[in-house]
Amino acid sequence: MKRAALVGVLVALLAPAAARANGDPASDVLLTDKVFLPFEAPVSKQAAQELRGTVAEANKKGFKIRVAVIAFTGDLGTATVLWRKPQPYSKFLWSEIAFVYSNRLLVAMPSGFGFWNGKKPVAKELLVLKGRKPGATPTALVQSTTAAVRALAKANGVTLAKVSTGGTSSNRDRYILGAAVLVFLLVLFVPTRIFRRRGRGGGRSPSAEPR
Repeated sequence: MKRAALVGVLVALLAPAAARANGDPASDVLLTDKVFLPFEAPVSKQAAQELRGTVAEANKKGFKIRVAVIAFTGDLGTATVLWRKPQPYSKFLWSEIAFVYSNRLLVAMPSGFGFWNGKKPVAKELLVLKGRKPGATPTALVQSTTAAVRALAKANGVTLAKVSTGGTSSNRDRYILGAAVLVFLLVLFVPTRIFRRRGRGGGRSPSAEPR
């Protein structure tokens, strides 16, 4: 019994190391985080925050889910053979993190979405995802993944509110900047034109006017 217990402890200790050894970045991140985003892809901060916030709200409301966004082959590490194969990859990735997390897993690639939930049927979820088109660029892919999470939650009776990421504030800042530029241009050019008009009008002496 003691030997069996020792083996169990060793397996538990070595499991994370084994996950890292396979060279699959998402399997490392999703051990502790709920969202994996591409390391090097140019994803907008707002899109990333919205996805993270949506996934966090889903889990808070009881709809347990983790998400991996795979924008390029580099995001797969050594598992590049699964590029453009979101469904097989979702099954592979789920098996890599199952010793820590064993619930819903959504994978997004430019070629489509994949979904896995262990031995539970996923036909309903795949039907929901079938009608959704993933984004072609990294940011668009993240945005479409956020929409996919909402759709999956809704199909299971969970409504997720749109996450506020400060986009309105960002737009307001752009408007303020635009107004400032306009004022600067007015200050720079309008007085110059007035001065030129006055200069042309002041070229003649009042004594030169006909009497």
